[in-house]
Amino acid sequence: MRATSAAPKPDNHQTERTSKATRTEVRRTSSNRQQSGKKRLRLWAVLMIALCSWAVYTLIGQSSVIADKAAELETTREAKVASEAKLNDVQAEIKRLQDPEYIAQIARKEYNMFKPEEIPIRVTGEGGGE
Repeated sequence: MRATSAAPKPDNHQTERTSKATRTEVRRTSSNRQQSGKKRLRLWAVLMIALCSWAVYTLIGQSSVIADKAAELETTREAKVASEAKLNDVQAEIKRLQDPEYIAQIARKEYNMFKPEEIPIRVTGEGGGE
């Protein structure tokens, strides 16, 4: 006994429909792949734009902070130079105050003090005594 298949053979018209449907599905699948590729590309582009925007924003913020710190540094350096100049003046004054003649000169000018053997001469008026 021979077994025969009970399934009917597909006719050409049905095969043609199936192949068209398969082609349409392939086209849709290909179209879907292209669309998903475009979506990924758009997502990647949006993420890159966001990342670059954040980087530029951070760079601008940091550059303004750096500029502020540079101005503060310049002010501090100027204050340091002024303090060093004042320190040098004070050290020079200390050295002069160790000299007895300088102390005597200050005593004569500021406190009107004189040595016992000196005779003070006081001039009144602007013309020097005229």
